[in-house]
Amino acid sequence: MRISNLNKEKTMEKMIDEELKGVTGGTVIPVIVKQGDTLEKYAEKFKCTVEDICKWNDIKDPNMIYVGQKLIFKF
Repeated sequence: MRISNLNKEKTMEKMIDEELKGVTGGTVIPVIVKQGDTLEKYAEKFKCTVEDICKWNDIKDPNMIYVGQKLIFKF
C-alpha cells in the first residue's frame, strides 16, 4: 500500500506533534521544509524564536529556506 506525499507529510507532522508533548532538555527534532513553510511558522509551532532556529541551523538569512531543507530544533 502506498502512502501519498500529502499523507506522509500529515503523518510526519503528527509524529512531530506527538514528540513535542514530552519534550524536555536535550531533545533534537529534525524537520524537512515543505512548500509554504516559513521560519516564523516553525517558531510559532515549536514555541521558539526565528533567531533560535537560525542559530541551531547556521542560517545566515532567515528569508532563505528551501523545500527539502532539513532543519533541527533543540529543546
